[in-house]
Amino acid sequence: MVSTPPSAAYPPPAVSGAVNLRAVAPPGVVPGRIWRAGAGAVMDAGTAAELTHRHGLRTVIDLRSRDETDRSGAPAELLGQGVRWARTPLTGYPRGIVHLPRPAPGHYVRYYHAILTESATGGVPGLFAALADAAGGPFLVCCHLGKDRTAVVVAALLALADVPDELIAADYAASGTALGPLVDRYAHKWRAHGWTREDYLVHLGTPAVIMRTWLTELRQRHGSVRAALIGAGARPVDLDALTAALTSRTGPGDRH
Repeated sequence: MVSTPPSAAYPPPAVSGAVNLRAVAPPGVVPGRIWRAGAGAVMDAGTAAELTHRHGLRTVIDLRSRDETDRSGAPAELLGQGVRWARTPLTGYPRGIVHLPRPAPGHYVRYYHAILTESATGGVPGLFAALADAAGGPFLVCCHLGKDRTAVVVAALLALADVPDELIAADYAASGTALGPLVDRYAHKWRAHGWTREDYLVHLGTPAVIMRTWLTELRQRHGSVRAALIGAGARPVDLDALTAALTSRTGPGDRH
């Protein structure tokens, strides 16, 4: 059963029937509003039906490129339930930063800066406009594994809602817990790169220190996560709408 546990159990465990699927509902965020997943939100029919009928999911915000969706497929089960598919790719940033057998946390911190600030022109403003449009009801953010691009977007949303960094980092760390047991599903990937199984486990890991460091550096560079998003092209009106929709309040977020 797909569930949204109380905040004491935050973050909730991944849901079976999909890759790295879970609710994102720390204290301060409207329960059931944000969901996240990997595998382009591809899931079994039962999970898709429960997300839509029980939890009211309306929109999938898909960060994958067209090539990725061509290879991996559309979220067909959700589309069959009438969910809207908003294709808002984040592409063009340098992926080689983490294309190493065992990248260190610092590599991922630089990678996340690149996703936010070096994505193709129009990617960030288009994405946050789509998020603002979707945030009046439950929505799901996804990419290939739900680990990196999704992490950047979800962390930014939670920062706008003034969620403490330790809870943002805890949500991030839950992806590694969900993905580690799936390492053999991706054997073709690590073999194609000439990596070992243990190497790829490093790629699937999500140590909380990565997220904490990235958020700290964003604020050192830009003053706030909100300011970093505006610097990357997001419209203030969209960020205001997101803050209001996610927290049931008005006014800019990311005050801490």
